[in-house]
Amino acid sequence: MKGMEINFSLDSPQRKGEKIEINVDSKIENLLYKFFIGVDGVWSTLQDFSESNKYSWIPERDGKYIIMVQGRLKNSKKAFDYVTRADYIVGVDDESLIKDVYLNKEDYSVGDKINISVDTYRIPLLFKYWLRINDGWELMKNYCLENNLNFTANTGGVYDILIECKEVDSKNNFDDFKRISFKVKDIDNIEIKDFKCISPQIMVGEELVFKVDSENEKDRMLLYKFHKIDSKGNVRCIQDFSTKNLISYVEKEKGEYKLLCMVKDMYSPREYDDRALINYEVEPYKKVKIKEFTSDLNSPQLIDTEVNLKVIAEGGKKLLYRFIIEGNESKDTGYLRENNFIWKCTLEGNYLIRAMVKDISYDGEYEEIREIEYSINKKSSIPVIIKDIKLEGDRYHLINETINIKVEAQGGLDLKYAFIVYKEEKQVELIEYGDCNWVNFTPEEIGEYELEIRVKDKYSQKEYDCHSILTFNIKEYIPGNIDYVLLNSKEYYMVGDDINLEVISENTKDILIKYILRVDEHLVEETDFIKSKKYIFTPRCSGTYSIEIQGKNKRCKEGYDSKKQIKIKVHDTLPIINTKLTIDKTYIYINEPITLTVQNEGGRDVCYEFYIMEQGEWRRVQAYSKKNYYGFIPFIEGSYKVLVLTKSSHKKCAYEDYDIFEFEAYEEMKTPKSIVDYAL
Repeated sequence: MKGMEINFSLDSPQRKGEKIEINVDSKIENLLYKFFIGVDGVWSTLQDFSESNKYSWIPERDGKYIIMVQGRLKNSKKAFDYVTRADYIVGVDDESLIKDVYLNKEDYSVGDKINISVDTYRIPLLFKYWLRINDGWELMKNYCLENNLNFTANTGGVYDILIECKEVDSKNNFDDFKRISFKVKDIDNIEIKDFKCISPQIMVGEELVFKVDSENEKDRMLLYKFHKIDSKGNVRCIQDFSTKNLISYVEKEKGEYKLLCMVKDMYSPREYDDRALINYEVEPYKKVKIKEFTSDLNSPQLIDTEVNLKVIAEGGKKLLYRFIIEGNESKDTGYLRENNFIWKCTLEGNYLIRAMVKDISYDGEYEEIREIEYSINKKSSIPVIIKDIKLEGDRYHLINETINIKVEAQGGLDLKYAFIVYKEEKQVELIEYGDCNWVNFTPEEIGEYELEIRVKDKYSQKEYDCHSILTFNIKEYIPGNIDYVLLNSKEYYMVGDDINLEVISENTKDILIKYILRVDEHLVEETDFIKSKKYIFTPRCSGTYSIEIQGKNKRCKEGYDSKKQIKIKVHDTLPIINTKLTIDKTYIYINEPITLTVQNEGGRDVCYEFYIMEQGEWRRVQAYSKKNYYGFIPFIEGSYKVLVLTKSSHKKCAYEDYDIFEFEAYEEMKTPKSIVDYAL
């Protein structure tokens, strides 16, 4: 301890009988000293508290000693104020046995394997190993013939290894010894740098993916554990300690949740080295949003004109739409499943039209609302309307591929057409009003485009009489969608059966497929993305087999475009059927033995359990075993029933099949019916 230091007149080790002066150096004034000695766990007082800081010690036997000195200030009321210790070894053999001691590495860290090898001048010899970590000796291995020691460094600090060695027939505690020291480096601090959800939407029924980034030494292995906590405080472990720093699961209920991540070094003695908590809310569906609320005819319009009010919305699972018209002629449609409403107004005036949208499960009045102003005039004319818009091309639109759009409109005297292209709400192209009612659109970048079609009469003073907007999601390639997965037709799959899958998808030559096979949620096989659309496997054990099939276009750089999952139940054997009890006699008398035998089909390692009913009471007479027969003697005249339950030995159910056999037992002097009669 700081303030006191023990010095010896002779360096350790020494022979027994040598006089060794123990001296305590201290700069503390008015200090009293008390000397102790410990060997083999037993402590003795050498000198009680006094002003003398010296003691002459003559050891009488070999051993590993600990010298302890307590220091107490003269006016102190404590048992002692300072304490210090030192090790000393007594016992030296004139002839050395140990040549050298070797370590398998120069530098150690917590978790490393330490291998100590002793080189000696002759064999055989006995070896004893002691270990001291920072303070206090601990016996690692008692005397044995093994000249090496292997153990794991579980804590950091200074390690001292003492090897005692002696002849096989020696009666000494040891004939030679060697002491080596080395340092074990502690595990560097592990810190979670980032913990986030990387799923684009946090919704019920969707896969939620969370990622943890940690900082540590590159050659260390980290383990991650995840606990999910709901709003009621219920905790569930969704991943025990694993090297996976990416966790995914599907939440079935909406609500507020917390995800706790604990990280530790694989060799860390602590429960965890760092932890982080993330809060997130799982929504029942994507937020409802009105992208556009329009009418097919531009305001103002004439009385008795049919105006198609239309809402384009996204989000939710099943959307409902409500239209409220306020003015000289009011209208409330209530919530409808259709996203449009045909409004025919019979009174002129200015109107305010509201569109409300909500999911069918939402309890409130609405989740999103938009409104427009509209005017109805008296003057009669033929309105300009867009009857139809035709597109030429596939359902997928790709960059640098031309899309032909043709417009069919009616009304007015001389119709003119204009086309405006928007990307990310910015105008990127404009075709001014002209006679041409079609346009070729060739997108040169991926992204979402909007094409607005405007139609007006040549003599109209309005910006347009009617308009419509088309949306195009332009992709770099056609997504690798899996349309169908064909499975060989079979109702009952067993171990050893070949199971064939075939993936059906459009654009087959550009599609890559990845197959992930699991048995009872345990990963068995995971392929790379390959061209083969067929996958064959042969189950080797029973259980629930899950095959996840991921598809992507070969130009897809990350993740996958679509996936499907198929689950197949595989059984060990066929079920037990046609269980039948038979008896070995035609006529049955009391006091005579009979034997009933069981026959059945299916199963594996079938076991049998027998029950007998006599005098109206059932009792079990044979527990489940592989013995398929039962013999007994009826002692009482009357009706009997024998029940047999059957099941495969590996099944955990009560039984798979059964049979009941009934018969009458008679005294000998009576002539009973044959057992055949009872069977009939």
